Amino acid sequence: MSTMDSTRTTAKLLERVWVTAKTLEAQYRENGMAYNVFKAAGIGTKETAICRMLADLLNPKGLHYQGSAYLELFMDSVVKPLVEKAGELDVSKAKVTAEHRTYEGRRIDIVIDDGTIFIPIEVKIYAGEQEKQLADYAAFSRKINSSIGFIPVLFLTPRWYESSEESSDDYVQIYFEEHIIPWLKKCISLEQTKRAAPIVEILKQFSKAIKSFCGSMEDEVMENAINAIVKESRDTYAAALLIGKALEELEHDFDNKVWDIFKGNIFELVKSKIPDAQYLEENDWYYIFFPLGNGCGFSINYDIQSLTVEHDNMEKQLSAGTADKIRKTLSSITGIRDYTDAEEGCVWFSEAVRYPGLENTDEGMYKYELYHVYSKDPQAAADTIVSWAMEVKSVRG
Repeated sequence: MSTMDSTRTTAKLLERVWVTAKTLEAQYRENGMAYNVFKAAGIGTKETAICRMLADLLNPKGLHYQGSAYLELFMDSVVKPLVEKAGELDVSKAKVTAEHRTYEGRRIDIVIDDGTIFIPIEVKIYAGEQEKQLADYAAFSRKINSSIGFIPVLFLTPRWYESSEESSDDYVQIYFEEHIIPWLKKCISLEQTKRAAPIVEILKQFSKAIKSFCGSMEDEVMENAINAIVKESRDTYAAALLIGKALEELEHDFDNKVWDIFKGNIFELVKSKIPDAQYLEENDWYYIFFPLGNGCGFSINYDIQSLTVEHDNMEKQLSAGTADKIRKTLSSITGIRDYTDAEEGCVWFSEAVRYPGLENTDEGMYKYELYHVYSKDPQAAADTIVSWAMEVKSVRG
């Protein structure tokens, strides 16, 4: 196929996919299927909310009132194939708790416990692990499971998540895409679930919310329709491959453009208002740092997705009341109620923040939209950053 023919085929493929997607979206808006309660409530990417939902579904006494059916499916399809010893859990005696405290006062996201077998599950979506977090949870599991032998931590993340801890026997990696979404599909297919229409709809919406932050296509009908177009012929498949390669390059390109504008024009505009602001680079962080006094600082990453307030020795520098005011201020600014202690000395941390107006933007479109915001009006972006920093500074005094 010539270059000209390839270009025409690619253009036609894009047009057909776009028309198909828009047609289905219009149908969904008309019949109400476009409405997703998780996205509407702004909890579709919040780790705490996701954990609570998972814990309730696994809980035999959960608000779904389906007994142990979902826990049994989870044990059979996710846990037993990976951790054979955990398969001995007595589901009839099992209790499921969220934020289970360890002896050191740390909280494990979800725990399944029948009084003999203790299964810890740690969930991460955007936040990084705290120092030795998985190792500490594994040590706790060793003590609790001493009579039957060690059961590793089930570490649940999206596929794209990169752990800060090296792979070890302390944990077994499980993924939303490969384990949770198929498990939810099995829960939906149960006859007892089918008889409870509201639960079916909630589970479908929950699955779509998970697919969204994993970067997968949310709608199975749309996915199948687009796949059919792509697989129609050798030429359409080859065109899809070309589009995929182009998107990879464009994603990287838009990310770099966002970074360039942030560290250049936007930083200079911010510094003109707050002279002690600093642009810094550290590992995967490219951020503006605002000193808050006594070594305490507020950081905003280049894509506005990661915010933190921290100090090398926070407990000695901030009172509990001041720390709480900072948390409330940042929760008010970002709309994120569930901050994460990323590590010791961190008062507030989140990697799930979005630039105002882009809160509901699809993950794959976020950098594209942010680039256009930055390039169109860097002053507005700088003003937003300055206003956030001044609010936090005002709390710090």
